Amino acid sequence: MVYFAVIMQDYERVVAYHCQHEAYEEALAVLARHRDPQLFYKFSPILIRHIPRQLVDAWIEMGSRLDARQLIPALVNYSQGGEAQQVSQAIRYMEFCVNVLGETEQAIHNYLLSLYARGQPASLLAYLEQAGASPHRVHYDLKYALRLCAEHGHHRACVHVYKVLELYEEAVDLALQVDVDLAKQCADLPEEDEELRKKLWLKIARHVVQEEEDVQTAMACLASCPLLKIEDVLPFFPDFVTIDHFKEAICSSLKAYNHHIQELQREMEEATASAQRIRRDLQELRGRYGTVEPQDKCATCDFPLLNRPFYLFLCGHMFHADCLLQAVRPGLPAYKQARLEELQRKLGAAPPPTKGSARAKEAEGGAAAVGPSREQLKADLDELVAAECVYCGELMIRSIDRPFIDPQRYEEEHLSWL
Repeated sequence: MVYFAVIMQDYERVVAYHCQHEAYEEALAVLARHRDPQLFYKFSPILIRHIPRQLVDAWIEMGSRLDARQLIPALVNYSQGGEAQQVSQAIRYMEFCVNVLGETEQAIHNYLLSLYARGQPASLLAYLEQAGASPHRVHYDLKYALRLCAEHGHHRACVHVYKVLELYEEAVDLALQVDVDLAKQCADLPEEDEELRKKLWLKIARHVVQEEEDVQTAMACLASCPLLKIEDVLPFFPDFVTIDHFKEAICSSLKAYNHHIQELQREMEEATASAQRIRRDLQELRGRYGTVEPQDKCATCDFPLLNRPFYLFLCGHMFHADCLLQAVRPGLPAYKQARLEELQRKLGAAPPPTKGSARAKEAEGGAAAVGPSREQLKADLDELVAAECVYCGELMIRSIDRPFIDPQRYEEEHLSWL
């Protein structure tokens, strides 16, 4: 029957026959010779219970032809006994899949973690550290790994998973139960969050003082973290501790405060001097004036300046009021142009002031009660139009990409030169 099954290439029947007669090595030889993945998946649960080492060797020889996820059920059933040999064979194949084949499937990495947690705790921490500290690059389930390590009491591995999850407070709390130096490493991880770092170091200092009652180690913590000061740590010490233990720390803290006070005094002196200079400049600005000669002309229209109301800027440019208005208007935003038109309309509707007339003053008083006075309207208009010189201010800088000749008038200007 076996001979006929081989001729018909019915190798499944051949392997089943050998397994029924407990000829497991012969069954494995048939599997290894014909290298059919489906036959490996079907008969591996039987063979692994009797010849685990030889079967794992065959799996490794098959390499990437086998899907490791299909073999996990056979490994789980085999390693449930928890014996060292059973767990070691399962770990051997999983390590081959991860390290040699480069498997990234989460199920494979999670199963390898569970095997490490049960049989090889030292390899568990090494695997976690080798996987890295970036939560986006690890191939195992972080929450599953944390639960697994906690169930088996592997605290150092739990601390590492907490660090990958960026749960630094939990990492420090658990690390303090294992090793203070490990807690210090965790406390320095949030480099960009100084407030959290200080909080973590305070946890370490409190633990060292209250649980271990070690003053020297507490002073070492104070020296290790520049964010901590002696006044942060003092409340943790008992009342009977003498000041000799803190003499150097208190002196260094007082020196730091003294240096900080001197810096503040220097900054205050600089601010006072700056305020005096600003005050002196303002007084000089109030007294500044300009002289207008009869022959001076408007910088825009080139007509005599004194013929109409004008503006004189500190830079020396002079403009008629209407010429300045025409020059400024195109460069203003839409909302400022609307405000300019509104001020012009209100200013045109306001009654002109009459000197020495009580009736005019009464009229202005009544207008002020209803709306802004004429002087206020003119001040608002000046602030909008004459805040800076149109030739020397920001408006000229913003118009640097504007052509000298308006494109709509280019042809007319071009013909005028012919």
